[in-house]
Amino acid sequence: MKRVLEIHHLVVRFGTRTVLKDVSFAVHEGEIVSLIGPNGAGKTTLFNVISGLVQASSGDVIFMGRPITGWAPHRVCRAGIARTFQIARPFPEMTAEENVLIAMWFGKPSSRPPLAAVNTEEAGAWLQLVGLKEKRHTLGKELTLSEQRRLEVARALATRPSLLLLDEIAAGLSPYAVNQAAQLVLSLRERGMTIVLVDHFLNLTARVSDRLVALDQGEKIVEGSPQDVLHHPEVLSAYLGERETAGEA
Repeated sequence: MKRVLEIHHLVVRFGTRTVLKDVSFAVHEGEIVSLIGPNGAGKTTLFNVISGLVQASSGDVIFMGRPITGWAPHRVCRAGIARTFQIARPFPEMTAEENVLIAMWFGKPSSRPPLAAVNTEEAGAWLQLVGLKEKRHTLGKELTLSEQRRLEVARALATRPSLLLLDEIAAGLSPYAVNQAAQLVLSLRERGMTIVLVDHFLNLTARVSDRLVALDQGEKIVEGSPQDVLHHPEVLSAYLGERETAGEA
């Protein structure tokens, strides 16, 4: 099976604090892999390294067989990796449709049309995919939290990525909206999208994921099927705040 993303011995330090410690794993084409762990485990930092927002202290990020470690965010995006953020960031004075049009133009050079040729029909298709077509003329700032998160996904998809990084798409949402988010992720998998997901809703990650990678205090502690990982003693103790690390009594 083709490897879309490979993380090799990744280390990230901020001053004297080590945030990621020798993290390695791979994501195969068509998989949904979720990163889980308590607050401060290093999940979002790992996303930031992959997407170019944070520089690794050492280690490698390989995308489609090509090293992309240290690339700028726009270059990572145009190579075929798109992401969402914990805090939705729509252009507030643009409509949902205009937000998506900008993303369409910004994406892969091989599929990016001239700005004048970017069409609203395709933007509408992305909005329909995430359930926002009826809100296409609504300003970003006027969308609900759930709608803004779905717009983030639509914008990411509009760049035509090969790999989609979804960061806390269910945070702060109602149970109904969380279920909508799960359905959206599953529908993307049906379209052949490769996804890495970070979310604190373990019922969401267990429902949609092929594999889980558990992090704690910057270390990978276990990876495997949702059933195996969620019942692993180290994962349970990490969430209870009782996990011991190397060198501790």
